Amino acid sequence: MKKIFIDEMTREEFKEMLKTVEVAVIPTGSTEQHGPHLPLKVDIANTLHIVGKAAEELYPQVVVTPPVAIGVSPHHLCYPGSLSLRHETFINLLFDICKSLKHHGINKIAIINGHGGNTAPGYLAARKARDELGLKMVFMSYWSLIPRETSDAILETKIIPGHACEFETSLALAIYPELVSKEIPQAAKAPWHLRGFVSDMNETTAKGYVGDPSLASAEKGEKLIDAAVKGLVSLLKDFIEKV
Repeated sequence: MKKIFIDEMTREEFKEMLKTVEVAVIPTGSTEQHGPHLPLKVDIANTLHIVGKAAEELYPQVVVTPPVAIGVSPHHLCYPGSLSLRHETFINLLFDICKSLKHHGINKIAIINGHGGNTAPGYLAARKARDELGLKMVFMSYWSLIPRETSDAILETKIIPGHACEFETSLALAIYPELVSKEIPQAAKAPWHLRGFVSDMNETTAKGYVGDPSLASAEKGEKLIDAAVKGLVSLLKDFIEKV
């Protein structure tokens, strides 16, 4: 059995893995509303699935930390169940995880993200870890690893990552279909945006989702997952070999 998640290892197993590990991955996501049809764990569940598959392929060079499952989501607190960290809390949490990994001798860390609200603070955390701890850092959202021509060929709406849309609903149907509502909603009215306006989700779309989730399918999800895993494997290989 390939153990890739640090929290599933004994201390002796982790000590042995340190002989071969080149990169530690920190998965980040959120616990927030995803429309009326998807569970609140979408962002972290999708990230963990993709990170896990990539780490298994690169075993024993990659280990994965426990996920940061609550992210920066103040714009979703207008809906029930959403949880959020402050920007500074999120940054400090990631920094402290990086500091612990450095203590154990791991000097290359990839933060792989699955929530849009984490993008700016996640990058700042990676920058802080590089500047203050001397670590080699990567910060990347998993959907950015899917070539645009690939996602455009799969998604009828062409929306990626969106929110609880065809893209995310397809991933959910492929990974945890038992948690997806039997009643998947039809297309939402196009969200309203004012350039530069700092808004909450209910100010841009009253339904809490975008695009057309009804176009989603598990088959589309599998294709998108495969592309994301291939992209992440390629990124981590380059990180190991070229940095």
